[in-house]
Amino acid sequence: MLRTSPCLLAVLFASCGLVHDWRELQTEPMSIGACFDGVEHCARGMKFVSDESVTDRGLGIWQSRWRQRVKPPVGKPARYRLRVEILLDEGSPKAGWPLRFVVDQEVVDNLRKATSPEEDDWSSDGQDREIESIYGEALRRRLAPRSQGLMPPKS
Repeated sequence: MLRTSPCLLAVLFASCGLVHDWRELQTEPMSIGACFDGVEHCARGMKFVSDESVTDRGLGIWQSRWRQRVKPPVGKPARYRLRVEILLDEGSPKAGWPLRFVVDQEVVDNLRKATSPEEDDWSSDGQDREIESIYGEALRRRLAPRSQGLMPPKS
């Protein structure tokens, strides 16, 4: 039987882009519908468009389509998307809902493919912390106006 070390698995998952440094927020008491509507409202306010193949209100998942941009200084094609998860098992209408969000970025490193990149040409470029901060502030104002702000990262 082949054994795989946990360290090797962590490296493999990291290379797949599955590791995120989530931003987290605790909402005030509200229904799950009001929470999801707030998530969606803030995303639309930042011009994100829902990816209906992934977004699922019943599971508490909202994900945008990729948004294109050009990344300076060389002018590489780049794209980013927002993903929000409402942690349904950890919250309630009376206590509020913990949620987490991340803005993933990808770039095309091969400038020969810059004009018409295919899906395999994109590679991870980390997270966009600036957009995460702006979105987090919009969420806080809408869903947790009496809170002290975003929860600190888990250690």
